[in-house]
Amino acid sequence: MITLLLHHILIDPDKKETVSPGGIVIPEQIIEKERKAVEYGTVLQVGPTAYEAHGRDSTILNVGDKVCFIRYSGKEVTDTDENKYLILNDDDVLCKLEIAR
Repeated sequence: MITLLLHHILIDPDKKETVSPGGIVIPEQIIEKERKAVEYGTVLQVGPTAYEAHGRDSTILNVGDKVCFIRYSGKEVTDTDENKYLILNDDDVLCKLEIAR
């Protein structure tokens, strides 16, 4: 179990596609080369003081929100079930993505 402190945000990063729609296995070198300067993921937890330094409260992001964040930001952590997550500073989240319906 992970419990956040201060201004951090726990993200479940989107998984990279390793097989093309046609069934071709994509090598790791190509996946890394194609990655952009930003990444995407889902918010799992928001620290109690996130965004307070910016005059906002932590309810600006909610669990389940899809976000875009700076590539290589944060620290990777692994839980007891070997799932990998990222802990980011609130400043590293660039935007919240909303799906038009």
